[in-house]
Amino acid sequence: MTRRSALAALLAALVAASTVAAQGRARRHRAPLRSPAYPVDLRLLRVERASAVDARLALPTVLPAITRCVDQARALDPGPLSDLRRVDVVLRLALSGRAAAVELDPPVLARGLSACLGDAFLTWRQARVSEPRASVYLGLVLRPP
Repeated sequence: MTRRSALAALLAALVAASTVAAQGRARRHRAPLRSPAYPVDLRLLRVERASAVDARLALPTVLPAITRCVDQARALDPGPLSDLRRVDVVLRLALSGRAAAVELDPPVLARGLSACLGDAFLTWRQARVSEPRASVYLGLVLRPP
């Protein structure tokens, strides 16, 4: 075996080993794919002083975080979520289109769910807010599993 072929074989073995190791690490730390345990539906009810089209475009951006919040709350303490079917959400928007305040009705009593939902809804961003005091009214519907 020549020096050049030995070097090529060694390099090929190192590349193969690093690829296998990288795939093993990625597979080991990746979260398993699963469907949400508690189906969530978010509906746009009304928009004031802002664009309804842009509000509809912003809905899917916050839905994964909301689903994650509901799943976590259900895993921690499923009792308070058993009777909860619908939560009305009011988002107060700044002129930039970002959510400035979130109101939940009825108050959510599941441990940590109110804070998690508030944080998720505060990521709301949309364009074309025409005036101060713009609001988006949403209906969060929780369907039993």
